[in-house]
Amino acid sequence: KHCPKSIQQSMVFMSEHTAKELLARAEHALGTDRPQILESLRKNGNLLARMPENLRADKEVVLAAVRQCGSALEFAMDPLRSDRELAFEAVKQSGDALGILQDTLRADREVVLQAVTENGNAMEYADSTLRSDPSFLLHAIGTGAAAAPAVSFAAEELLQDKSFLLQVVRRNPWTLGFLPGTVCRDPDMVHEAVKRNGRRWDPLHPNCKTNGRSTWVRN
Repeated sequence: KHCPKSIQQSMVFMSEHTAKELLARAEHALGTDRPQILESLRKNGNLLARMPENLRADKEVVLAAVRQCGSALEFAMDPLRSDRELAFEAVKQSGDALGILQDTLRADREVVLQAVTENGNAMEYADSTLRSDPSFLLHAIGTGAAAAPAVSFAAEELLQDKSFLLQVVRRNPWTLGFLPGTVCRDPDMVHEAVKRNGRRWDPLHPNCKTNGRSTWVRN
């Protein structure tokens, strides 16, 4: 689910002539060009950054962009940047788009859950109330392997709570490689992971520790 990180990178994917034509159409915002503008945004959402304000304030236009590249929501005009439907679509495409959302949306349980389901690292941007909520974390982490990194961003007191971490590993054995180094070597943790995953783990591997966005390790 790659999308370019900047408009400069975005333009690389189009010929100079094609890009200039699109931007010229956007500047004039001619009604007959609207379908072509929408189609172009469905191919490269970051082109929203170069659209005139009236188009960046148009929900249909912004929706086309964020469905291709979630972080394109950053270029929308207010109040669309705080639109819950657009936010949900943005994190559905790219969980990391949670990082560009407004505070109220980063505290929205359903929006954050969708983001973490797509990419567990998105938990880094969630409101602290959610990162310290054991029930929410367990629910989010249990959505699948992609959500496993979320445990890295749990509140510190939870990362020191062995009973909670055992529940985490039971919900999602892939989380083992994202736990603090001493914890992921704990025999009880390894046993739970192996029992549920059926793989042989290497708890003594030097990478079996986390520092933010870690990589899960197994044999």
